[in-house]
Amino acid sequence: MPAWGAAQMVAVKTNLLYDALLVPSLGAELGVGQRTTVNLMGTFNPFTMGEHKWKNWSLQPEYRYWLHRAFTGPFVGANALVGGFNINKVRVGNLYDHQRQGTMLGGGLSLGYHLILSTRFSLELAAGADFLYCTYDRYTDGALDGRYHSGLILPVGTGVNLVYILR
Repeated sequence: MPAWGAAQMVAVKTNLLYDALLVPSLGAELGVGQRTTVNLMGTFNPFTMGEHKWKNWSLQPEYRYWLHRAFTGPFVGANALVGGFNINKVRVGNLYDHQRQGTMLGGGLSLGYHLILSTRFSLELAAGADFLYCTYDRYTDGALDGRYHSGLILPVGTGVNLVYILR
């Protein structure tokens, strides 16, 4: 890795946990200081299987502070989140009988560790907790039941990220 100031560090990444759940993810991270980076992760799931839907999209910008130096070892982060969803006939909790379509907005904190595998490849282990405020329309058998809102805490920033350092 170059000494800070020789070149800005830039990386691209994907969250392998999201990818395994068929929620494709892609992100980029830019070093902005010796111990700080900004990260932007996005997801997009356009897939439908018959009547079963778990469509969603999200953008999650994050500011990270690294305890050693950028892209090395442990970090803490603060993030925001915006996204949309369309969920129908998925057997999770009480979601099966109702379709929910709406938006989410939130933020949270994360902890992680960046493990260097080679000069270009790394693994990043992250655990996060985000508060999400969701507004959505709920449907039963295609008929609108009404507009709802809810707040919940989810581990949105949690993942195992495969990282490729561009420079």
